[in-house]
This record gives sequence, C-alpha cells and structure tokens, in this order.
Amino acid sequence: MNQLSKLFATLFLKILLLFLLLSSSSVDAQRRSTSISVSDNGKTSISVKNGFGNSFHVEFKGDITLSKDDTDVVAISNGGFMEIKKSAFGNRRRILIESNNSGQLIKKYYVGGSERSFDAEGRKWMAEILLEVVRTSTLGSEQRVERIYNQGGARGVLKEVGYMGGNHVKSRYIKLLLEKDLNNADLISVLNVVGDDIDSDHHRADILKNNTAKFLVTEAGISAFIDATSEIDSDHHKAEVLKRLVKNGSLKENQMNALFVIARDIDSDYHKANVLTTVLRNSSLNNANLKLLLSTAKEIDSDHHKSEVFRAALNVPGISDDTFHTLLNALSSMDSDSHLDNVLTKVLRKRLSPSSLSHVLKQTSNMDSDSHKANVLKNAVGHELNDESIDALINVLNHMDSDHHKADVFKKMARNRYSDGQLAKILMSIKGISSDYHKAESLIAYSRAVSNQGQKAKEAYWAVSKSISSNSHYRRVSNAIE
Repeated sequence: MNQLSKLFATLFLKILLLFLLLSSSSVDAQRRSTSISVSDNGKTSISVKNGFGNSFHVEFKGDITLSKDDTDVVAISNGGFMEIKKSAFGNRRRILIESNNSGQLIKKYYVGGSERSFDAEGRKWMAEILLEVVRTSTLGSEQRVERIYNQGGARGVLKEVGYMGGNHVKSRYIKLLLEKDLNNADLISVLNVVGDDIDSDHHRADILKNNTAKFLVTEAGISAFIDATSEIDSDHHKAEVLKRLVKNGSLKENQMNALFVIARDIDSDYHKANVLTTVLRNSSLNNANLKLLLSTAKEIDSDHHKSEVFRAALNVPGISDDTFHTLLNALSSMDSDSHLDNVLTKVLRKRLSPSSLSHVLKQTSNMDSDSHKANVLKNAVGHELNDESIDALINVLNHMDSDHHKADVFKKMARNRYSDGQLAKILMSIKGISSDYHKAESLIAYSRAVSNQGQKAKEAYWAVSKSISSNSHYRRVSNAIE
C-alpha cells in the first residue's frame, strides 16, 4: 500500500509539472511580440519580446552580409553598423559591430557594462543570437532565401519558414521565394504553408491576391488555393482575395466554380454580395456559371444585399429561360416585398417566355403588400398574356384585399387585346371587387372591347354588372356599353 501511495504521488508530481510547463508556454506565447521601425536616416530597429525576462533588440544601418551558416556578420557597407542587445532573466549582453573607413569590421562584446573578449566568448554568443535574430526579423532575408534556395530549393526555404516565429517574417520569405521560377508542385507546397503556417489574415491574403496567376494554373493549384483562402477568418480579407482574382482575369470560365465555393464560406452579407457583384461586373458568365452565382446569392440573409446581386445579374446579356427560372426560384428566399418588387420589376423589363412570365406572377403571389403586388402586376400586363399567365394574374388579384389596387390592375389590363373567352374570364374575376365604385370603374374600362367581342364577353359583363348595388354606378356601367 505504501508503494502504491508513492507511485500515485510521483504520477501527480509529473502531471503537475507538465501542467506548469504548458501553462508557462501558453503565457509566453501570449507575451511574444515583435516591433520594427525604420528611421529617416535609414536606421532599422527591431525589438522582440519572447516571454518572461527574455527579449532582444537589434539596430542596424547599411547592408549587412551574413556568413553562409548565419553565425557571423562578414561585411557591412560603408558607414553602417549593427548592435544586438539581449536580456534574459537579468543577464544583459551586447554586441556592437561597425565598419571602419577601410571596410574592416570592428566587433565589441559586452556583458553587463563590461567589455569582454570577442574572439572566444563573444563569437560563441554571436553564433547563438544571430540565428535567433534572422529567424525573428527580415535581416538578411534576400541573401538567405537566395542561399537556401540554391542549396535546397523551394522545400528548403519552406522548411526554414517553419522555424520562424512571426507572420511578417514568414510572409517576407514566401514572397521572395515566389519571385523564383517555381514548378507547380512547389507552388502547391507554398499554398499549403500559407494555409497552415501563417496565422495572419492580412499576410495570408496579401500573398494569395498578389500571386493568383501563378497559383491557378492547374486543378491541383486551384484546389490548394481554395484550401488556403478558406483558412482566412476575416470576411474582408477573404473578399479582397476573391475580388482581385476576378479583376485580374486569372479565372478561366471552367474555374469559376472554385470562386463560388470560397464565396459561400463568407459570413458577411455585405462582403459576399460585394464579391458576387464584382464577378458580374468583370466577368463574362455563361448560363451555367450564372446559375451557380444565383445559387450562392440565395444564401445571403439580407434582402437588400440579395436584391443588389439579383438586379446586377439581370444586366448579363443572353440570359436563358432556364436561368430566369433559377433566379425566380431564388426569390422565394426573400421576405421584403419592397426588394422583391424591385427585382421582379427589373425582370419584367426583359423579354420573357410565357413560362417565365407565369413564374413571375406566381412569385408575386408570395407578397403581403397589395401595393407592391399591384406594381408588379401592372408591369406584367405590358407583356403578351396567354391563358396560363392570365390565370396566374387573376389568381394573384383574387388574393388581394385592396379594391383600389385591384381596380388599378384591371384598368391597366384593359389596354390589351383578348379573345372572347379570355375577356370573359377577366370580367368574371372583377366580380371579386367589393366596392361598387371600383367595380364599375373596372367594367367601364372594358366596355369598348366588350362591344366588339362575342357573346361570352357580353354575358360576363352583364353578369358582373348585376352584382353592383348602387343604382348610379349600375347606370354608368350600362350606359358605357349601350
């Protein structure tokens, strides 16, 4: 039993120690920061804080050349210098390197306030701190990328990026690497690192949107690009990548689906709509891609932003009847009568097939507002109406409460020509108007057409007129046809 107690005690201490180490690492990670400033005279200052009691500061001016193993400074341009200071748990060290008039380097090493020999102790500390400096800053980045790339190719540079602690520095090395003539496999590796190892949305987006032409050459590249872009949390930065993708014309027609996959992942209605309208303004979409765009727009919650996309889509030339039906189906997701009115009114400015016109009228029946319904219907009657569309139109009118708005539509319909049977059907639907005044006004609008039509229209006219209670209004209706 005593042995078992000791075992549990030992296990508890190990778990406690592990917890303390993890907690310390987490706190240190939160306390790490890097600040970089460049003065007017060309002096660069870099301050890095690495957790509790462990930080360093670097100042340099001029071109700094490092040794091939990054353990020493081998040259500084005329008038330049470099100073490294590090403080760790109260222990302060400093190295100062200056270039004299003949180009020779003067190196001084200090511990606390006292100068020490550079050759032994100073050189050793220089080798230790310099690697930390170059992996935390952009110091010597161009020559380092060149050297590492020549030795190990893109894989070698990306491996080095994995050792770096700051997004700014990682981004700098990746941008320098992308200046090389990389093959498709290397570019996919770059995209994987951008998606997995860079945490900053700003830096991730900056790399993606400025190198789209390189990344989107192959299907594998497109897939990797989508994965990297989907790792961006900020809707703003994600939208900026997609808009740049569209504006620079990198996307081919058969790659447009990739863009909509990413756009669906944008939560902000504003940014999603902004991407889709940018596509509509800058791309020639075939009907298949336009249908994909409309399907993506349907997922926008805001009716305002949704209607912006739908109305912009109606500017695309050569919209097929099938695509019109896709757009009209998408309108079922809208609640705002005002925005629905705006979209449908613009749809009705297009040349529509009978089936598309009937579809518009069916969508109008989903509105609650009689005013907006009437507005759409009055625009619809400007089209040639067949039996199907007349039935759909009458169905909407039968579900309207306002006699005023009903009468407005009936009077607008009276401007068209109809067969005897169609006219009789329209006249019989006027019977649903409760107001004698509006009923009479509607019938009178058709009086001339009825006089020139057959028996069905005349019978319908008199049948409806008999439902008028007011003698004065009934006489008006009678006098209009006699």
